[in-house]
Amino acid sequence: MEKAEATYQYLEEAHGEGMFFYTGCCGNRMYSVESDPMKYHGCLCPKCFWHNKYVTLYLRGTPEGIRVFETEHVVKAER
Repeated sequence: MEKAEATYQYLEEAHGEGMFFYTGCCGNRMYSVESDPMKYHGCLCPKCFWHNKYVTLYLRGTPEGIRVFETEHVVKAER
C-alpha cells in the first residue's frame, strides 16, 4: 500500500453547525457536524483509504502541517 502525508484545511459552516474539510492529496471534500478543526489531524484520508492508499492528513498551519506543506512544494519544484 502507498503511504504518504498531506495537508487539509477547513471552513466553518455558515450557520455554525459544522465544518467543511478539504484535502490537499485528492481534493476530497468532507463535511462534519462536529465543529472541531483538528478532526482529521493525524488521521487517514477516507477517500484515499478507500483507494488503498494510506495518506495521513495534517491541518495546515500546525507544525506537522507546515512541514508536510513545505515538503509537498519542494518536491513539486524539483520536478
